Amino acid sequence: MKNNIRLLLSGARASWATYLVDLTPTVFFGMRIPRTILQSLFFVYLAKAAGGDDLARFALIGNAIQIAVFNVMLAMEEVIESEKWNSTFQYLIAAPSSWFPSMVGKSMAHYGDAILATVISFAALIPLLKIEISLANLLHSVPVILLVIFSATTLGWSIGAFSLPIRYGFMICNWFAYAMIVLCGVNVPVSALPPTVQFFSNILPVTHGLQAIRALIDGATYSNVFPLISAEILIAFVYGSIAWLMFGYRMKTTRQKGTFELV
Repeated sequence: MKNNIRLLLSGARASWATYLVDLTPTVFFGMRIPRTILQSLFFVYLAKAAGGDDLARFALIGNAIQIAVFNVMLAMEEVIESEKWNSTFQYLIAAPSSWFPSMVGKSMAHYGDAILATVISFAALIPLLKIEISLANLLHSVPVILLVIFSATTLGWSIGAFSLPIRYGFMICNWFAYAMIVLCGVNVPVSALPPTVQFFSNILPVTHGLQAIRALIDGATYSNVFPLISAEILIAFVYGSIAWLMFGYRMKTTRQKGTFELV
């Protein structure tokens, strides 16, 4: 247990050190904040022009969550895939300890980045667009927002584990992230999609969690949205299990082949 905690903390320190070196004040204020706001603002203004304040409010909530999901999915895929490109995958295989604490630690800064993106979106767009959202209800939904971010990371991990032997993992994850804007009810309700498309919506992370977040912001209680939260937890567990099994399989086959060249 102590060794696992040390691995987790070591990975977290490395993750935050790298993140803070890359995110200089110039990058943060000149690129990071404007990109976060503008990415959401485009869809919110589009929704406002199409359906007025109600649809703008719908899009604001969806995009404030989606921008975090987008960032964290790509980052988590990269956490897995970077083991290949940095030539550290062999050390994970040879190490006598579990690889899991180290990988979770290396993801910590990306969780923080995702949460920051959501906070910036809500903090900037609610007063800018004068959207009526109760601060108390928004804070009430924070645990589910964190759940949705974690749920999305399990899909990013899964894609990273599957794509280890190929060169296109980031592109595949990028495709999924953009598809989720359409499928997960970010800008339009899932109920407005064709029934066949709704099937894919309901087996992806974010969909149920985002519905729960909207309901909580509208004043619902946790007992009201318990089925949605349960569905989101189940989906996160499924994708997390897939990531665990697939990454373990990649390590096993690499040992058997006696080569670390995955591409």
